[in-house]
Amino acid sequence: MATNYNYDSLMAKKPTIYGKITNSLGQEIEFLEHPIHGDGYPVICACHKLNKAADSGFFDTEDMEMEDGDYEPSFQDGEFYIGDFIS
Repeated sequence: MATNYNYDSLMAKKPTIYGKITNSLGQEIEFLEHPIHGDGYPVICACHKLNKAADSGFFDTEDMEMEDGDYEPSFQDGEFYIGDFIS
């Protein structure tokens, strides 16, 4: 299970932004570097509209950015998902 972050505390540390995508649910997901551990830690996914952030489990963004959506990040019902969508 992914580590969820305190969104406000994370953003106060001004993490480096790797990039962003808009997922198939219309959520803009920003990819962030861990503000303390840097690139030696998995990419953090944040949805600013929902004030949510979670550890992706990936050390780069390539798979999460692919158009097939197999590893697409999303926040649903307060939980973070990679490639899994609830109905």
